[in-house]
Amino acid sequence: MVAALGLPFITVDLALRADGVWRVVEIGDGQVSDRPATTEPSKLITALLARTP
Repeated sequence: MVAALGLPFITVDLALRADGVWRVVEIGDGQVSDRPATTEPSKLITALLARTP
């Protein structure tokens, strides 16, 4: 479903309910996203560029 939005970047916040079902809490366009501090910027860029449509 997320891929069907056709956005180049997207964030999805999920919550695991007490009954074991995952629920989407929020979907955003990725403007407030950041890489994990433990990931070097070059590794993230390499991974993003490796994916071709």
